[in-house]
Amino acid sequence: MGKNGSTEKQFSTKIPKMFFLLPIFFTVLISLIYSQFVLLSQANSNNSAFLFEGYNELFISLNVSVIAIISTISLILFFRILKTKRELGLRVLVSTFIIGGMLSTLLFGKHLFIILKLESPLFLLVVAFVAYIGSYFAYLAFIDALSNRARNRLFLVCSGTLGSFLGVLMPTLPVIGISLLFALADMILIGRSTVQRIVGKDEYEKLIMKIAFSNNEWGIGIGDLTIFSMIVANSSISYGVFAGVFSLLLILVGSLLSFGLTVKMIRIPGLPISTVLGLSPSIVLLLAS
Repeated sequence: MGKNGSTEKQFSTKIPKMFFLLPIFFTVLISLIYSQFVLLSQANSNNSAFLFEGYNELFISLNVSVIAIISTISLILFFRILKTKRELGLRVLVSTFIIGGMLSTLLFGKHLFIILKLESPLFLLVVAFVAYIGSYFAYLAFIDALSNRARNRLFLVCSGTLGSFLGVLMPTLPVIGISLLFALADMILIGRSTVQRIVGKDEYEKLIMKIAFSNNEWGIGIGDLTIFSMIVANSSISYGVFAGVFSLLLILVGSLLSFGLTVKMIRIPGLPISTVLGLSPSIVLLLAS
């Protein structure tokens, strides 16, 4: 979360607080709806077991470990590419993110088909259509032919669906751990200006805006939006829709606080405050259970 070359007064007067919260709200709302699709599809398939029942701790730990390892390796490779082939690294990152997000939307379709009790062969047409659309937009992102409006819309949808997929896939405890780990990493990267030192001050703002929902004054990173979606989806599917809604509201409060601090401090990490607040319902209910 940051501002792009504006004075504090301009930043605070040009950007209404509610307008700043809208992309966060819509992204996280996608994850809330998706988690309810999962629960409804389970009910319609006469499966009363909770999503994670039937899986032992070893299976869950292996899946979480694979996700953590892939994320760590991808981050290391991304930073290495930034040093030598910056534009290529950004295009690969954005294209991969779009493909992941579009494929995650297939889960929406699957659960919707279950809820509506539609025939499975019809779903193959949906798979083909989504795969084509995802590949097309990923290609446009790779050749840098996406407009800023199209990029922003894709970032909202893909952040919401990809975060939802991760939030539904994992139990609450790993989600809490991964979210706090990324919040800590965000603090370190911003505090030490790691990326800024790698690419240089002049290129830093351009780089950030290419991997964020952004306009000329501000941006919200796709990583932030994905983590927020993961938290809300997991809260909702683990403890019910009211816990998910409460988590969503707390994330918005945290984002509003981060916005206020950004006005005064120019740049702060966008994850820590919102992440801690968003995780609060899950942490409280986990400890109470």
